[in-house]
Amino acid sequence: MEVEQKKKIPIGFGIGVVLAMVALGAGVYGMLHFSAPKGYKDYTVQKEQYYVEYSEQYDYWDVLTVEYPSVSGINKEYEETLNKLFYDMAMEKVNFWHLFPDDEVKELQKDYQMFCSDVRCEVPYHSQYLMSVHFQELYAPISPLQYVHRTQRCANVNLMTGEQYALSDIFTLNDDFIGFWCTQVEKSGDYGDLIINDADTRETFLQWFLNQDEEANMQYLFIPFFYLDKNKDFVIGLSYDPKPSKIASKLPLENSFCAHISSAELEPYRTDSEFWNWYEQSEQTGEILECEDLKENLWLGKDASIWEFIER
Repeated sequence: MEVEQKKKIPIGFGIGVVLAMVALGAGVYGMLHFSAPKGYKDYTVQKEQYYVEYSEQYDYWDVLTVEYPSVSGINKEYEETLNKLFYDMAMEKVNFWHLFPDDEVKELQKDYQMFCSDVRCEVPYHSQYLMSVHFQELYAPISPLQYVHRTQRCANVNLMTGEQYALSDIFTLNDDFIGFWCTQVEKSGDYGDLIINDADTRETFLQWFLNQDEEANMQYLFIPFFYLDKNKDFVIGLSYDPKPSKIASKLPLENSFCAHISSAELEPYRTDSEFWNWYEQSEQTGEILECEDLKENLWLGKDASIWEFIER
């Protein structure tokens, strides 16, 4: 027995050494695989504005105040790509309803009295790797006296790779996720009792988040969105912007739902996206510069007299 025990000692020791080497190797591999590069510390984001006031090009008035960000100080190729993305996203509704209309919108333009759009952007999170841009828009097809819609949308980008992340890239959109989101929206109290966490509501919103409701898709454009706040927590929402047949005269009509949710609460729903590696190593940096000559929208700006008219 004594001889057998002596023989087992070096075998066990050898196995331990091998396991330790494997663990060390895995750790080194993990560090090499997940360790992000240095990133950008000194880039800037300049807010700019596309502005039109009563142009003579159309048979109706148009008043446009569209704010958007422009990043500089990163890789030139990605800089160009991301700035085009930001501009196009800011101009999304203006392009659809005004500048590049399809046949259905052209028909509606015959009844236009005025087209107005007021877009404001903020950059709530900007790290050496990631940047979130949040757009909020008031737009009024036909007339700001009778038709005003409020919506929002977001861009979340990787400054190192030029990649844009959608909500479905970073979270698993299933019944559990939608149930959790509905509960958070309900808790916020921002939408009254419009959203509750029951089976019918979850099924409806899951179809909307996944763009699988064919009947509703004929009437609305559904876009899930998210952005990071300054604390790296999440605002997650869904916009449902009307198509021409569903333009309404309710003033103003809210066309999005969202909820503020802490990062820790969302961990069970994370996908295996590389986003999370960049996210975990991100720290706030970069500089945001406000628009030097920001114009207020004559009809939809914060001090516009239209709001007094609506309140009456």
